Amino acid sequence: MIALQHLSKTYRAEGRSVHALRDINLQIPQGQIFGIIGRSGAGKSSLLRSLNLLERPDSGSIRIAGEEITTLDAAGLRALRRRIGMVFQHFNLLSHRNVAGNVRFPLELAGGHTKADIEARVNELLELVGLTEQREQFPSQLSGGQKQRVGIARALATQPQLLLCDEATSALDPETTLTVLQLLLDINRRLGLTIVLITHEMAVVRAICDRVAVIDDGAIVESGPVAEVFLHPRHHATRRIVAEGAYTPLPTLGKQGATSTRLLRLTFLDGATYEPIIADVGQQLDAPINILQGSIGRIKDRPYGQLIIGFDGNAVRARRAFEARGVHVEELTA
Repeated sequence: MIALQHLSKTYRAEGRSVHALRDINLQIPQGQIFGIIGRSGAGKSSLLRSLNLLERPDSGSIRIAGEEITTLDAAGLRALRRRIGMVFQHFNLLSHRNVAGNVRFPLELAGGHTKADIEARVNELLELVGLTEQREQFPSQLSGGQKQRVGIARALATQPQLLLCDEATSALDPETTLTVLQLLLDINRRLGLTIVLITHEMAVVRAICDRVAVIDDGAIVESGPVAEVFLHPRHHATRRIVAEGAYTPLPTLGKQGATSTRLLRLTFLDGATYEPIIADVGQQLDAPINILQGSIGRIKDRPYGQLIIGFDGNAVRARRAFEARGVHVEELTA
């Protein structure tokens, strides 16, 4: 669906060069929800906005559905942007238009639609986002979650192939965030729509994304399926983000117990998460296993567990016993 090659962007600020994007190479599959995560200033907004050329890169290639978009003329760029919807952090609704009017607006701009077709599409979208009863209300009368639902409906008005979400939940409270994320997940499943979202929150990526790329100082430092990146982070920037969003980092454990104690990080996925594996291995090895730290949750639809255990015994035997049960094992320094 989307292929980025050697994408770079530099700004001039206060007499110096700021490298927003550094040689970005990325593939985003069609029909997936793809997350781009990074801290403030990492370059994620510049990367997202390059996908509809709101930010034009200095160099590199952007291909969407096989089309090189960096060479489009003005007419081609307008046509492209009708195929790409965008949801903004602070909603960007027109205050003088009601809910239906905001959703209607991009269809009026695009032209070529009868009034009947426009109203049918508006009704369809308001039903999709659960705002049929609010169609006559104005943005000032809506909650934050309702405003974002209007923004999503408006972004879908022209039946785009791609939906870009610019920190779409960061202005919302946790409960409202969950409802908006569920809506995006439903839209992806029902419409087969490719969604690219940027966020600084690992919980957002964990909830709905299929794949994720981590951006740090303008460069992609890690990418892959969410479960792989979240459970086995390789780059220090990824480990920092995961630690902030998952559980207390390992150093807080300190040096506990006898020097013979081994620390093992166990990662469970899918059905293994709910099996009595700890008890079975402890019984098999005839050795006590202490659970020192851990978390159990879901990565999109996949249950997972990650535990740090203390084990007094043969670490090689323990590793083999756990791996035989489909558990990923890492030995840590106590």
